[in-house]
Amino acid sequence: MKNPFEPSLLARPDGGARFGGNWIWGAVPQGFERITDARGRRLLVRQDRAAHIDVSLCDSDAGGAVQESNYSGRGRLRAVSLPDGETALIRAYRHGGLLRALTGRWFCSWPPRPFRELAVTEELRRRGLRTVEVYAACVGRPVGPFYRGWLITRELRGAEDFWSALQSGAVEQVGRAAALRAVAASLRAMHREGVYHADLNLRNILLRIEEGRPASYIIDYDRARLFFGALPAPSARRNLARLRRSAQKLDPEGRYFPEAAWRELVAFYHEDRA
Repeated sequence: MKNPFEPSLLARPDGGARFGGNWIWGAVPQGFERITDARGRRLLVRQDRAAHIDVSLCDSDAGGAVQESNYSGRGRLRAVSLPDGETALIRAYRHGGLLRALTGRWFCSWPPRPFRELAVTEELRRRGLRTVEVYAACVGRPVGPFYRGWLITRELRGAEDFWSALQSGAVEQVGRAAALRAVAASLRAMHREGVYHADLNLRNILLRIEEGRPASYIIDYDRARLFFGALPAPSARRNLARLRRSAQKLDPEGRYFPEAAWRELVAFYHEDRA
């Protein structure tokens, strides 16, 4: 039987723990370092970015270096330009649904969700899945068991989320079939690696043109569940159903993503599925 498990239990083929770690930091992927500042704030940062990324960037009063970006999730992402010309995007963790009114941006799950998402995303990138590169994860000084968190990622230049691309006409420009085939391939690859995306929606799928063809990236692996081997078929169907519900919520009239497009996406998803 295949069961979901936490990354702390994931094992390498050689038997070693891949996501081991303590309850504060969780797993620390290779190439990252742990930093705790004088105010008790914690940062996991990619070593080659440590000179230009610190916990202060996560504060809302970080100053003129941090600007509003054109990207959004549950809130507008902020952006900071790095000396090498790259742009780092800063996403604050926020609850959705009823918890948003009760706890806002405070969390109490340990290891902290930003550190867990960093570890999961890095593992999936190591496996070759298309997703964003994480520069750092920040956790504010805890108040009792509660903390606030942020994730800092590299901007994927030229990318547009799938929902925006449907509205802007970008999907029609590259060809709907080509775009849907790219999205289907990224979903199929994610499920092949045993990943159940906890918030799979049209805004967490990015599209951009690479070598003249659309390429699809899946982002936001917060609360993702991992399985041994490929994702079981019932779980894969539930994950796709979640994506379908998100499309119906965003586009109830099917103006940009009609039923025919959904059927086409599912057909591409099942192509060559092993």
